[in-house]
Amino acid sequence: MDILLDLNIVIDLLVPLRKGYSVAKEIDRIIKERGYRKWISASSIDNLYYILLLEAKKFNIRHGEKLKLEFKKFLGEAKIFSVTAASVWEAIDSEDLEDHLLYTNFKRIAPDGIIISNDKKFQKFPDVISAEEFTEKYRNPLCTKNIQLLDLQEEYRYMIEEIDHVVLKNIAKAQYILGPEVKELEDKIAQYIGVKHCIGCSSGTEALVLSLRALAIKIKGQEYFDKNEKIITTPFTFTATGDAILRAGATPVFVDIDLDTYNIDPKKIREYLNRSKNVVGIIPVHLYGHPANMDEIMKIAREYNLFVVEDVAQAFGGMWKDKKLGSIGTTGCFSFFPSKNLGGFGDGGMVSTNDGKIAEIIRMLIKHGGKDKYNVEHIGYNARLDTLQASILLAKFKYVDEFNERRRRIAEFYNKELKNIKEIVLPKEEANSYHVYHQYTIRVKHGKRDKLKQFLQEKGISSMVYYPFLLKDMKVFSDRCEVYGNLKRAEKATKEVLSLPIEPLLKEEDILKVTNTIKEFFKKNK
Repeated sequence: MDILLDLNIVIDLLVPLRKGYSVAKEIDRIIKERGYRKWISASSIDNLYYILLLEAKKFNIRHGEKLKLEFKKFLGEAKIFSVTAASVWEAIDSEDLEDHLLYTNFKRIAPDGIIISNDKKFQKFPDVISAEEFTEKYRNPLCTKNIQLLDLQEEYRYMIEEIDHVVLKNIAKAQYILGPEVKELEDKIAQYIGVKHCIGCSSGTEALVLSLRALAIKIKGQEYFDKNEKIITTPFTFTATGDAILRAGATPVFVDIDLDTYNIDPKKIREYLNRSKNVVGIIPVHLYGHPANMDEIMKIAREYNLFVVEDVAQAFGGMWKDKKLGSIGTTGCFSFFPSKNLGGFGDGGMVSTNDGKIAEIIRMLIKHGGKDKYNVEHIGYNARLDTLQASILLAKFKYVDEFNERRRRIAEFYNKELKNIKEIVLPKEEANSYHVYHQYTIRVKHGKRDKLKQFLQEKGISSMVYYPFLLKDMKVFSDRCEVYGNLKRAEKATKEVLSLPIEPLLKEEDILKVTNTIKEFFKKNK
């Protein structure tokens, strides 16, 4: 929960001799104990500091330095939000300018948040309550909130100071296209992954297309692959993986998955290669954040002289053995879609590679196909990564390892609480793998998946099916793909998988609500 403390509450909290000190301390205790987030407006801070100095004189507080330290400590514990110029003009004719500014700007960032104030006029606003009302209502609250699969608003509020700073800075600089932040992000991610080159682009889908187009140009000396050239991939993934193969001119070949990891089965790749010709490459997808078996895939690729394009859209920060995903294949393709482990505030993507020629070609393709935009060499795209997105991603990049660890701890909690339910299959983390749990996905046996999903929804808990259809069954791939075998394991997955809430900022009480609700369902549906 997000809570704005009005100045009168903060002053009560920081000055022990004030009448409201004990109630303010109780509010602070509840906020900390419950893991709520407290806020203060940047526009109020100088006024707060001035009032504190006056209070120190009023109560003859000799140790002013201690009060300053308490003031700094409070600011360190709170989140600080900014007041926009537009909101000032909206509030200029209001009855109370200060209250209107606080209310509208706080509600802009925390629509469901509450404000605690002892100002009777301010209490006329919706969601503004007195100190006594808060302590009475929230001392022992019931867990009634809805639990989302992912809460991007919560994540924004967690990083708001860094995000707001870089956004405003970027807008003011006005270097909107390929500004210095794009190269800074490319360099930082290249170092993080352990590759020589990273190239920002407009989406994870385009990262796949750009990789395949660059490979066609380098390997064949032509703009696209031919239709009779085949690229092996998984049928159990988002449509972009297969669609990128079509857009690069080749034919996708779908082989079955390993049901323990939901990733492409290397044995099926080898089986197909022993029976077919004209295969040029493999696209393994590190689905849900779990690495594909890259040792076997790379071994096969070397034997058959194939390229490997890693689809790392769901696995930023994941590792196979001691190598970051995206550093093992010929290229790695990342998505910065907002819901990803490292996500922007819109679309974005990146290609990683150790091949300088491929990197050079991709840098041309993202800018209409040439080094000189007025004299291009290839059929290119307008596929650059926006500077604004790069700035936001740089701010969020500092949190990616922390958030991945949070996801892993949530997964451990789920595993512990759900391990005795025989009608579900928990996700596995195979040897040599570092799973980053873009999704925590269970399998529900005996045809109960959809009933469980409905039951969770009725209890205010979000869940999703990724994915209800195989790529081969989509109209776009009709007569445009090849299928090896019956794909029975992938088919089984479409009927049983269910992804549970995996928001990195979920609290233990929220996760417990999810697991208790699942236990309740299976007790009622034996």
